[in-house]
Amino acid sequence: MSRAAVFSVGFLGVLGVLFAIEHFLDTHHYNPGFYEYPVTIRLHVGLGGLFLALALLQICTRIRGAFPRVHRVVGRVAVAAGLVSGVTAVLAIVLFPFSGSGMVFFVAPFAIYFAVALVRGYVSARQRKFAEHRRWMIRALAIASAIATQRLIFLPTLAVFGTDEFTIRWASMFAFTLAFIIHSIAAEFWIRLGRPQPTKPEPHQTALRS
Repeated sequence: MSRAAVFSVGFLGVLGVLFAIEHFLDTHHYNPGFYEYPVTIRLHVGLGGLFLALALLQICTRIRGAFPRVHRVVGRVAVAAGLVSGVTAVLAIVLFPFSGSGMVFFVAPFAIYFAVALVRGYVSARQRKFAEHRRWMIRALAIASAIATQRLIFLPTLAVFGTDEFTIRWASMFAFTLAFIIHSIAAEFWIRLGRPQPTKPEPHQTALRS
């Protein structure tokens, strides 16, 4: 993985965590659904931020190699947090589709894909299929970190087209959809252009057996 890729993943991951923190500090939200379903949103945002923070630790090869047991425990916590965040994301979209019914068709599938990637990644690790585990967890991280790219698209769009309610609603769905597509494609490039995975378990992977 190149330095540019490492920097990009780290930057977007940290930015995503900061946006999650900002959500709890901000008392004025543009989406009225945040006030109508506060528990759902807090679970989604809070556990989504936790997933990103833990995922950044998981992709650090030095930590993974030196502390395999910590890697396994942290991974399980990250998967649990991510699953709740993904499920509540779908629930939020169904309960209050801020940008209209289009969100169910354009945004919800990515939230479902995120949850599926986590489950596939976890099951692959349990089956000791570590190359497959890596691929699915990269996909999950890509979808989760797309929230940072969404904001980087959303805010400039408002600056150009205005901040009236109609613009905010369509810009939100546009930014989400574009960010998810970009990150999904980037994940596949990361998987295919990354260094080949060993056919036999590495020493630290042997310790992951439960």
